[in-house]
Parts: sequence; structure tokens; C-alpha cells
Amino acid sequence: MDIFYYWQRLEQDLKNGQVGYFGSNNTKILELKERLPKRVWIFKTPKGMKGSVQVLGSLFISDEPKVAVNSEYPNRIYYDPFSPHSVMFTDSDTQERIENVTRLLQHRFLHAFKSNFQGDAGLQALESNVVRELEALTAVWNKVQFLERVPNADKVRPINPFAQQPG
Repeated sequence: MDIFYYWQRLEQDLKNGQVGYFGSNNTKILELKERLPKRVWIFKTPKGMKGSVQVLGSLFISDEPKVAVNSEYPNRIYYDPFSPHSVMFTDSDTQERIENVTRLLQHRFLHAFKSNFQGDAGLQALESNVVRELEALTAVWNKVQFLERVPNADKVRPINPFAQQPG
């Protein structure tokens, strides 16, 4: 199982240096965390394409924060921004790719689409069959390591710079 996370404010959050975690005031994120997900797949609605979703990337989940986290959210899930498995897709914004991802997810998350991913609807479990389909769809897409998309990435520092990074 992985996690679907609707991140409409991605660019703003990255610009503000808010990396390494997703937070929530409710406990749904903790319920998903208990299922031991491997990755968080991040999505947004492309400009002018209401009812569609674009997959932006896939981030490797970690048990503990890899960077200092300053958040008022009581419930958090952490991802490793340094991992080579934390990637952003550079060419996921084509009409065909958006349509393929939307088609894959729309019937599975009908309620989330109807509520425009507000609140809990923007956070869903991605069961293994859906994950396999997403992996197959994105296998040949161009991607970069997550930090390459973070403005001022040189200021993102690991809590323990000597810790072994996953291979």
C-alpha cells in the first residue's frame, strides 16, 4: 500500500522550505501510516482542468524526520527528501498523461473527485494493484530527484548528515 496525497500548494510549500513531512489536524494520516506505506504519491489538479489529476511525484516514506520539522500539525507522516527513491516527474503534464492518470484513479476515488479533494478526500490509501498500475504508467517518464525541484535546496539539511541513505 502507498498513499495518495493531493498537494495543490506544492510550489508554495517548496518555496517556503516545507519539506520532509505531510501534516494534518485529523487522524486519517496516522491510520494510513499504521498500514506501513512505502511511498506517498503526490497529485494536483492542473490549471484549467477541474476533474482531472496530475501525478507530480513519488516520495519515499521514512519512520522519522530526515530534516528539522517546524509544524503546528499534530499528526504527521515523514518522507525522505534526500532519497534517490523520492522523485518528481518532469513530463507528467501532457494531456495524454493527465488523462491516463485521471482515468486510473477517477472510479476508485469517486468521492474524492466529487469533493474536489478537500479535507480527508485529498488523502487516500493506494492499494497495491493501483500502485502497480501507477508504476507501469510512470516507468518511462522523465524524473529528477525531489530536491532538484526545491528552490534553495542547498538549505535543506539532514538532521544526521552521517546517516546512511537508502540505496
